[in-house]
Amino acid sequence: MNVEIWDLYDAQGEKTGKTMIRGEAIPVGFYHIGVHIWPMNDKGELLIQRRSMGVQWKPGIWAVTGGSAVSGEEPLTAARRELREELGYAASKADMLFVSRLRRSNSYCYVYAVKTDWAEDDFTLQREEVSAVRWCSPQRLMQMVSEGSMYNYGDAYYRMLFDFQKDILRA
Repeated sequence: MNVEIWDLYDAQGEKTGKTMIRGEAIPVGFYHIGVHIWPMNDKGELLIQRRSMGVQWKPGIWAVTGGSAVSGEEPLTAARRELREELGYAASKADMLFVSRLRRSNSYCYVYAVKTDWAEDDFTLQREEVSAVRWCSPQRLMQMVSEGSMYNYGDAYYRMLFDFQKDILRA
């Protein structure tokens, strides 16, 4: 198993020059970089993935494609890497649409979207992390959140995501 090194950032999102090993407790007052990637299609659906039963965090739960930036990696590069690793989807920098940067409890989360017409079967899943993918409408996604089968990123997060989705569908 490879050791993953993360850069640490301060409360303003500036790199501190300090690093940590993934799995260690993030020191109080420091943050790491996380990325979320939402594939979207022209039908107004978002792609979600079911986390493998072998992962530590939330096994079996539906969630966004994502992960963390390794030391020296920019958020956009990390997002493209996670998309390629977890779903086998190689997006160019131009394909990646910046949605938002959110400060969470111990991370700065960079949220991206990518438009694709791929069918569920077109994705090549990283089975250690992803057991299935599914296209779903925002309404179905929120129903899954209320049922507890989809991870709840918070009402403000989903409002931001769905507002962005409406804007790109109009474009």
